[in-house]
Amino acid sequence: MREFLSSGDSYGTRDPWTPVNGTVSVSISDLERQVTDLPATATSPESWEQLRDWCVGRMQSPVCSAALRARWGHLALIAISRQHKAGTDDAQKAVADTARIRAYMIQELGVSASDEARQPAALCAYVLESIGLPIDEVTRLAGEWRTAPREQALLLRRLKNMLTPLVHIQDLVNPDDAVRHEITPWLALIPKLP
Repeated sequence: MREFLSSGDSYGTRDPWTPVNGTVSVSISDLERQVTDLPATATSPESWEQLRDWCVGRMQSPVCSAALRARWGHLALIAISRQHKAGTDDAQKAVADTARIRAYMIQELGVSASDEARQPAALCAYVLESIGLPIDEVTRLAGEWRTAPREQALLLRRLKNMLTPLVHIQDLVNPDDAVRHEITPWLALIPKLP
């Protein structure tokens, strides 16, 4: 990957993180600064997705330290947010992508009191807040998804994608935490969703 933005480039003239010969010539610090300063609409949603994919690969690299992997994870989360703001109207996909990355960070890098992205209860609460439907309605819809219109089946699939990453971290939430009690019936619905 070549420099994120070379000095002569202006936003929109090229996808700023298009790989060239698979090499990287920008430090993570420079990339963090440039991504933070780049408006979401300065590039396409597809380019944000490409950056997210690349950052996830670096986050999963066993040769990087845990601290560096966490930084790559945070860059991936920024890319997801910017992709959504750049014009992607699928908020549930953004939540599902975010949940997968955060759950991975929690599992692989550990729980962190100082990093909200690595707090299991905060992740569960984020997903629950993003569902937007009561559990009894989702339960009813889940029972009829095979004969439901395509849009309804897709909605249920997105909900499943949002909930599935929580299965791996639910035991890390304090048993006395209210969100643990809220998430349990939702996770029980996963096998019934398409």
